[in-house]
Amino acid sequence: MSYDVFDHVELRCPQLGGEVTFGYCRTVDDGLPCPRALLCFELKFPVEQYFETVLKRETFIRIFTNPPRTRLERFMDTVTEAAQRLQEKK
Repeated sequence: MSYDVFDHVELRCPQLGGEVTFGYCRTVDDGLPCPRALLCFELKFPVEQYFETVLKRETFIRIFTNPPRTRLERFMDTVTEAAQRLQEKK
């Protein structure tokens, strides 16, 4: 199987808010896929089977077994970090 066989498939990225290709999502994290790729592309093609074929098992597990953080969780982390920095300056 060619690694880029599905690279042309497009959809709206819930994280970026615009259209992206699977090729982008497949390599977005220093050549590794976005953790959301399974969920995002599951209705477009057999994406889980694709990644099970092209990734090492350990890599597949590391990327896709931990659920991606929600936008709210990332926002709350940012607020917490900012509050800590303010406390350190006092």
